[in-house]
Amino acid sequence: MIAINDKLDERLRQQMDGCLDEDEELQFRFIAKSYAMCENSIAVLSNLRTDKSHIYYGKTSDILGFEPAGSYEKIDTIWEEKILSRIHPDDQCRRHLQELVYYQFVSTSHSDRAFDWYLENTMRMCDSHGRYLPTRHRIFYFKGHGQRGVCYAICLFNLAPKTSHLALMRNSLSGEERQIDIDEKQLLSEREITIMHLVNEGRSSKAISACLDISKNTVDRHRQNIINKLQASNMVEACHKAKQLGLLD
Repeated sequence: MIAINDKLDERLRQQMDGCLDEDEELQFRFIAKSYAMCENSIAVLSNLRTDKSHIYYGKTSDILGFEPAGSYEKIDTIWEEKILSRIHPDDQCRRHLQELVYYQFVSTSHSDRAFDWYLENTMRMCDSHGRYLPTRHRIFYFKGHGQRGVCYAICLFNLAPKTSHLALMRNSLSGEERQIDIDEKQLLSEREITIMHLVNEGRSSKAISACLDISKNTVDRHRQNIINKLQASNMVEACHKAKQLGLLD
């Protein structure tokens, strides 16, 4: 299973210049620690500027078999693989796709009101005895002071009564909800998938435009849309990720 985290990684880092503020990070660390204490969550604060995360283990950690409740850990990455690796393989791709939709919603918005929204989804997580338990996951994005891009993320893990293939974006201010029900086939349009197949065959934009009877500028625009949607740095990476998602044979 590809780490679809890579899709987000490149884009997240592009927005990070100027987001470093130690006092600001301390405030978010206090918030994450409070969630761990008040909601018994495993709370992960990721500083996307420094590529480091702070994990606070609430009582949920005792049930899932991570570190003892009350423990704290700092890691040198924004991806908490220690926790994410426990997610059932069948739930991994769906969860990443849902988070990608949420990230695109926040990062492409021209209003700070996008930060009022958070994502809630569920998955099965393996405990220390090999049992898969339904788990609720929430993720909140925050901008830094004076910044427009996403600078911090807080992820919360708690047990849930059941899992669902659906995810919800919730507005913590208005109470509005938006349902996310997406699979790999919905991520790219039919024309984008066609162009990706041709790119994967090694064809140039000029050759693709002749094949599809569209302008080269249109092909280039589709290529850029594919890169943006898959959060890739170039078409080679986009094709690789698309193969792992089952979009390319």
